[in-house]
Amino acid sequence: MRIVRRYLFRTIVLHTALVLAVLLSLGIFIEVAGQLDDVGTGDYGIAQMMLYILLKLPGLAFTMFPMAVLLGSLLGLGSLATHSELIALRSAGVSTLRLAGAVLMTGLVLAVVGGVLGEYVSPPLDNYARQYRALAKHGQSGLASSRAAWIRDKNVILNVNPLNDDFQFGGVYLFKMGEQGKLLGIGHADSASVDENDRWVLNNYSETLFSDTEVTTRQVRQSSQETSLSPDLLGMTVVRPSSLDGISLYRYIRYLNSNGLDAHRFEVAFWGRIASAVAIIPMCVLALPFAFGSLRSSGTGARMMVGVIIGLGYFLFSRSLADGGELYDLDAALVAWMPTILLTLAASLALIRVR
Repeated sequence: MRIVRRYLFRTIVLHTALVLAVLLSLGIFIEVAGQLDDVGTGDYGIAQMMLYILLKLPGLAFTMFPMAVLLGSLLGLGSLATHSELIALRSAGVSTLRLAGAVLMTGLVLAVVGGVLGEYVSPPLDNYARQYRALAKHGQSGLASSRAAWIRDKNVILNVNPLNDDFQFGGVYLFKMGEQGKLLGIGHADSASVDENDRWVLNNYSETLFSDTEVTTRQVRQSSQETSLSPDLLGMTVVRPSSLDGISLYRYIRYLNSNGLDAHRFEVAFWGRIASAVAIIPMCVLALPFAFGSLRSSGTGARMMVGVIIGLGYFLFSRSLADGGELYDLDAALVAWMPTILLTLAASLALIRVR
């Protein structure tokens, strides 16, 4: 049985790697098409664009990994079924349940690989890629160092310090200037994000305003600040789920909740990252019933079509559920895990039928 497990593992992994390479090639083509309009802005040339895309590849690979595993498993197990190798294994006494166990172990290994890719490789590279692209397009733009950013937006000067692991220090400082450099006010926010209208959303914002006769202060949970900054520069200073590893994302969620701020989007991203890695396992197992069923004698094109339909269905359902969950304030864990749970149930039912 050990030889069988190794043979199935090698077959599925090789086909998954091939499919992932094809998907990444398509992803690179789309990224290049999307970046061409920015080539020539500042120092952002062809070489800088290609480096930016290479830095984004791990995140793209993590997004495509479940579908790549599904397609790779369908193609690999389908090729074994076409050559009657799976039938030979069953005739030799290897039950469908034991075959499913061998495929399951392969799925576990691939899930670990996907988890490492999405947890430890993709976030830091995604963060560096955004900074690299912004600096190439806009130069230093007043950036003082890698630890803090000084940016001027009309009459407002912003100082953005990265938050530490506990999200207790750092944040955003705003200096509002008047005519002839007169200081009109100072504001501070623990963190910042950008809404759909490209406005700053400042969390835990406190402000002190100076006039000729008095000094006034105010403090609010959230405050919006109009800006004319480039989205690239804004992207360097805001907290994004894709740029945080799991531990930092969890700590940031705790920080938002402890301060009475909306953390739903980050909670969905946190649980969704875990659920996406776990979904690789049922994606792998789901291919086995098809190898014994209707796709046994089908060609590669039919298997690819079935895999694409299932993969796109999973992706679209996940995105629709996430958007609907945010709109109707559904539980973040339920929203993130529901597609994976349904996929696991579908794989289990399909295995029961082929037994």
